[in-house]
Amino acid sequence: MKKEFLLFIAICFSIFIKAEDNLFKKGTEFYDSGNYQMAIAYFDSLTSSGIISSEIHYNKGNCYFKLDSLALAIVEYERGLNINPKDLDIVYNLKICNDLIIDDINQLPELFYKQWFSNVFNTISIYNWQILIIIFLILLITSLIFTKIKTNNNLKIFNTFLSVIISISLIIYFIGNFTEKNNIQAIVKENVVNIRSAPSAESSVQFTIHSGTKVVIIDAVENWFNISIADGRKGWAQQTSVIEI
Repeated sequence: MKKEFLLFIAICFSIFIKAEDNLFKKGTEFYDSGNYQMAIAYFDSLTSSGIISSEIHYNKGNCYFKLDSLALAIVEYERGLNINPKDLDIVYNLKICNDLIIDDINQLPELFYKQWFSNVFNTISIYNWQILIIIFLILLITSLIFTKIKTNNNLKIFNTFLSVIISISLIIYFIGNFTEKNNIQAIVKENVVNIRSAPSAESSVQFTIHSGTKVVIIDAVENWFNISIADGRKGWAQQTSVIEI
């Protein structure tokens, strides 16, 4: 009965993987033929089914770039980098897109600890950090089981070392996760967006930003976002003018 159940799980898993591969293959075929809208539809069906893949966002970004949708291309490349910060193809394409942005904003220097955490999560994404912690936990549980079966000083030292590593990893993960949740980024999708002094169309215009510029969402009031840009300036933009990454 147990073997039959495992076989059933294996068959279901293989069918799911095959269906996923077919959708991705169809998407790339439409991309190669120049039908970018259909390619996007197939890639969307993969992400909407819960598939997490930097490659899918990379391909979607390429489609939007071909369609001259700079902001949407940047959104997809940024989402891909959130999954795999080391994907050099995404890094390269994102740089090309950023060079096309009208706004030339000088970034304020980050505080030391913020820069350190940025470097950590630019090396290993939050998603991959979760996987790493799970692997460490599985190793620890396995080692504890062996320690119960046979007392071994080396295993006890290993367990202590692994426990410390897991504790540090969890602290870094929770701080990073908290920072990420309180650092919601978005991309300006409209050609020109007036940033106002208050969440009202009648309030004065503080400054103007353009399509593709990255902003950080600080707060939300009705149909408005309180945003900041890289040089520290803040103001209010209509929610429909930006897309969250």
